[in-house]
Amino acid sequence: MIRTERDVIVIGGGPAGAICASYLAMKGVDVLLLDKDIFPRDKACGDILQEGIVSHIEAVGAFDALDRAGSCIRSLRLISGSGAKAQVPFECYCAPRYKVDEMLVRAAVKHGAEVRQGCHVTDIVMENGYVRGVRVRYRGEEAELRCKVVIGADGACSLTAKLLGVMKEEPSGAYFGWRAYFKGVKLDRSLAVNQYNTYGVFSFYPDVRPGCFWTVPCGKESVTEGFCNVGFVLRGRNAGGEADAEELFNKWAASNPELSAMFREARRISAWKGGKLCDTTQGIRNVGNGFILIGDAGSQMMPLYFDGLSAAADSARAAADAATAAIDSGDVSENLLGEAYTRAMKPYMITEDEIKVRRLMLESMYDSRTMDNVIRHLDRDPAYCRKVMKSL
Repeated sequence: MIRTERDVIVIGGGPAGAICASYLAMKGVDVLLLDKDIFPRDKACGDILQEGIVSHIEAVGAFDALDRAGSCIRSLRLISGSGAKAQVPFECYCAPRYKVDEMLVRAAVKHGAEVRQGCHVTDIVMENGYVRGVRVRYRGEEAELRCKVVIGADGACSLTAKLLGVMKEEPSGAYFGWRAYFKGVKLDRSLAVNQYNTYGVFSFYPDVRPGCFWTVPCGKESVTEGFCNVGFVLRGRNAGGEADAEELFNKWAASNPELSAMFREARRISAWKGGKLCDTTQGIRNVGNGFILIGDAGSQMMPLYFDGLSAAADSARAAADAATAAIDSGDVSENLLGEAYTRAMKPYMITEDEIKVRRLMLESMYDSRTMDNVIRHLDRDPAYCRKVMKSL
């Protein structure tokens, strides 16, 4: 039987939840991390880890594990629907989410957080307008776990947000992503040199708007075995299922000679896995009396433009700081938590004007001719290329 009194309970052991648990434990907070799955577990994701998330991975002591498991992208090949191409500088790590999530959970345990896997949250405990804990089902037993602050980090379809009554559904602005793993992808060996020096491909395709298909070498064996994460994002709908995702992939791969050559001898080694993506402009209420929602549960990303994992990790750090301040003060009200969380998030936030600019850039991705011109311009104008890539 697990103990029933904690300072903080974090629901969800993905990057946001695990990083938050690590930061809390590092501050000496008594934290319990719950997840309904058993790690390692798979999760639909593009597997791209940019500087933001990597800095948090390093801060919680998991960088060496990432370095051993990941590959380093040094550039991107952009391909328009008409075949225009540009090679642009872009740096990030790539590692399968099932490895990243497990290494972050292990880091949380190392720092002193307690983790319960296979633990299903069934309800939120409310008293006098405050969240006071959760009800769970764990190893066949029902239990009520009490705490001072609940942090929901259980993804885009957050059960925590639904139980709290703050979930917002905006179908017109919804995004849906699909991903599968392939082996035997033929990479350009002048660009895919080794684990620490490789490249990714972003290909714009008329049937995938306003997004694109991506192919990223992912993990230690990515270059030697042609192991790649391949996926795409659609707005306002999903692909209809695995069969439809496969059909769309086949059409895309056959649409361009370079893509056809890349996948001629490749084989898919996982099912197509899909998931909903949140949008930061949903304006979900992510702080209340005794609770904070972070990552996708708190709608912290902007699909296709924001680095979702970095946004999740930023919100995790901010939530840990806010929860610690609230517990130390003895006040876990919405006012204090909200002020502390907003203050902690300030270094990571972008302005409304920046959001509008990024929205305009996303809208331009609907038009094939616009993307053709952008990619040609990137290829021919180094100054324009540096300006655009800096904004990313």
